[in-house]
Amino acid sequence: MRRRPVKTESGEHPAVRAWALLRATAPAGPMAVQTLQKRRKAVVYRLVGAGPDRSDVIAKRSSSERIGRESLVYEHVLPALPVPVAPYYGTLTEAGTDAAWLFVAHAGPVDYRPDLAAHRTLAARWLATLHTAGASAARPAGLPERGPGHFRRELAAARAEILRHLGNPALRPQDVEVLHALVGQCEAAASRWEDVEQICRLTTATVVHGDFAPKNLRLDAGATLRPFDWAGAGWGTPAPDLPQLAAAPSTYWASPELDVYRELTTGSWPGLDREDVLRLALAGKLFRSLVCIRLEATGLGSEWPAGSMRDMRLYRADLDDVLAAAGWQR
Repeated sequence: MRRRPVKTESGEHPAVRAWALLRATAPAGPMAVQTLQKRRKAVVYRLVGAGPDRSDVIAKRSSSERIGRESLVYEHVLPALPVPVAPYYGTLTEAGTDAAWLFVAHAGPVDYRPDLAAHRTLAARWLATLHTAGASAARPAGLPERGPGHFRRELAAARAEILRHLGNPALRPQDVEVLHALVGQCEAAASRWEDVEQICRLTTATVVHGDFAPKNLRLDAGATLRPFDWAGAGWGTPAPDLPQLAAAPSTYWASPELDVYRELTTGSWPGLDREDVLRLALAGKLFRSLVCIRLEATGLGSEWPAGSMRDMRLYRADLDDVLAAAGWQR
């Protein structure tokens, strides 16, 4: 994720003003504010030195519905699970709009790197704790379903959204070719959905992060992994948290060490062998790719679809990896 320059802003910056309202204090004076993400679904800022002991605060503005899903996890799910996460400060509804703010502590100074075995091992240990503890508890009230049925709906929505925009004159012939290939990949996956469901039955349902990607993972000064951004969390198969890097050029995948994960989850799923975990990781890569395609496909209808097409080429390569490894090509 590209980091934007730090700017010094007055108390009139919307994130500074919202933070002051949440804390019931006067708006802060000049404060360094860094824009970390600015996308259709959310904007994220870093408020430098705004937290306890002059720690940094992360402020996210998104729809009230999306912020509500994430705050549910921070307030009602994570307190019952023995996993380290970024401390949560609360949410604030923005008056006169359908938006809300969520505030958490900055998760740590170290970027997660999937090319480092030590980081992949930390990821596997953290996920094993989340999944085994979650599986032993009842489904938390309000946590969305994230089983294969959910992702089958994502597949149908992604395919439909691509087809809806194929006639956009701003798309080049080579873009249309890529999009037709993606539609074909969706159809190939749909034709093997019984196999996908069988893979998901290898484990019981549990709490899943849902967007366990390097962009949402950081290490604190003590080398403790602290995932954040729980807007995609839910209750279902652990597969979406397990995808691995492969031949595709995408760097989206956290690639937790699957042998470590299998060893630490045998108490909950004693019949799970290495091949089973690999199959779960493949299913998870399919699931997450479909979600990404569905989200990005809305940009294909714009006058400037080049950015969406750049990502679509990556997703096509990721789906090639999945379908080839699973033997699901048409």
